[in-house]
Amino acid sequence: MRSKIFAVFVLTSFAWNLYLVLGVILGASYALDRAAGGQFEYFPTSIRVIYVLNFSLVFYQMVIFIRNLRGQIIKPKWILKVFVILGILGIIANAASRSPLERWNVIPAAIITLAFYMSYMKQK
Repeated sequence: MRSKIFAVFVLTSFAWNLYLVLGVILGASYALDRAAGGQFEYFPTSIRVIYVLNFSLVFYQMVIFIRNLRGQIIKPKWILKVFVILGILGIIANAASRSPLERWNVIPAAIITLAFYMSYMKQK
């Protein structure tokens, strides 16, 4: 039961991340204070391009998490370690943000990072 509840938290965190990143790509007003340090009145093209890559990464992470949730073996095994490292970097970046709204993104980042850490330790 606990793992199902945790999986819901992880999937909700992915949904939030995808929603937020998509907001940056589309230049949505709700994302202005919650992404890229909250420093822009509109997102420049260069930031949007970076967030397209970020969207791809988060989507890929979600696919890997769902496969792992279904009990499929994740190959290459090192990808989980990479996701943990990227997650830690994301937590640090969000925590160091000048935007108070962006600092809240530490919570979903930590949940996702914990999920990948648990998966990594299980497959180790």
